[in-house]
Amino acid sequence: MNIFYYIAGSDGSGKTSLLIDLEKKISTKTNKTVHIWIRSPKIFSKPLMGYCRLMGLTKYTTIDGVKYCNRELYKSKFVSYTFPILQLIDFKIKWYFERKKINNNDLVLLDRFSLDTLADLMIDTKRMDLHKSWIGKQFLKAIPKNTKIIILKVDEEVIRKRKIDTLHDVMLKDKVDIYQLLSKDLKIKVIENNNDYNTALNKAFKYISHGKD
Repeated sequence: MNIFYYIAGSDGSGKTSLLIDLEKKISTKTNKTVHIWIRSPKIFSKPLMGYCRLMGLTKYTTIDGVKYCNRELYKSKFVSYTFPILQLIDFKIKWYFERKKINNNDLVLLDRFSLDTLADLMIDTKRMDLHKSWIGKQFLKAIPKNTKIIILKVDEEVIRKRKIDTLHDVMLKDKVDIYQLLSKDLKIKVIENNNDYNTALNKAFKYISHGKD
């Protein structure tokens, strides 16, 4: 039986770093570790993204050498309803092939996964109830049942100081807020990572190991 751990959160919250350090704490000689990273794959949705770029719904700006993408898909009713469906199809295809890397008894670490893709969609389309719709529920169903999920919470100001490529991200506040909404509605464990990193790491390890705070 596989063990799944999933760390979610906004850009700059420290997900990948925490997951790597958790792996060092929990990995054993008998368990192979598989790291899964899926973020908003573009297969069938790619042509629609080209359309959005053409229509000005997707805009790119470069500030201080950092390229920022701002999607305003909510400005088109057609796009805001079609894109999540295509993303769901793309995600399922990508996840199908990623699952083939997993063997019995593997320890599976989920970094960017379906909850993060769903969060991105909610921001881009401004459909704040998307997680309650049939599309959102399909993304949530993609998370294996025995997965222990943690959402890392970091304040916007702290993220901008830590991660230079978020400094001029106009969507960062929305990204932070959307995870608070999801953690509340879906009752997902939240661990704060604003100050001492080792404290956050130890809390995460204690939670996934024993299911306690």
